[in-house]
Order: sequence, then structure tokens, then C-alpha cells
Amino acid sequence: MKLLIAFLLVLFSPVYVYADSIGYLGYTLKALGSVIIVVALLFASVWALKKLQINTKKGGRIKILDRTYIDNKHSLMIVEVEEKQFLLGVGNEVNLIAQLGENEKNN
Repeated sequence: MKLLIAFLLVLFSPVYVYADSIGYLGYTLKALGSVIIVVALLFASVWALKKLQINTKKGGRIKILDRTYIDNKHSLMIVEVEEKQFLLGVGNEVNLIAQLGENEKNN
């Protein structure tokens, strides 16, 4: 994504230098360059928010208590649903590894 933004900036930077001497074509190129940069920033923002996985929902029935990443695509999660805790394996699919008992809840 950073490479795309850098490419767009390099691609349209000459437009701003020569736009004043071109006339209406220069204004059109300036506008087009600005729109492309804004759209690229919009896509970059959406990508960043998906990567961060910002969850603003509070007070739901499902709570993620802990998450440990094994690698880039796989993780272990402890999830609480209605006072019961579960250990889940998350990757391409979600697998129930164990339902945690009373001893595991206190640790």
C-alpha cells in the first residue's frame, strides 16, 4: 500500500509543476491527480482499520479475553460466552480446542 501511494505521488508530482503553464488541461490534470490521491488515501485508511481490527462494540455477550498469535494467519483465542470460556484455534477456520473449566478461569 505504501508503494502504491509513493508511486502515485511520483506519477503526479510533475503535473503540479507544469500545470500552471498548460491552462485548462493543467487544471484538469491537477483535479484528476488530487482525486486519485484522495481515493488512494481512502483505500489506505480502510486497509489500516481492517488490519487494526478496531472493535468499538461494548457490553456484548461475546468477549475476547486473550489472543496469542502463532504466526501471521493463525492464533489462539480465549473467548467468554455467557460466563463460559472456550479456547479456540483461529486460522482459515475456527476450531474449538477446549472448554475451559473452573481451574483455568482463575489463572
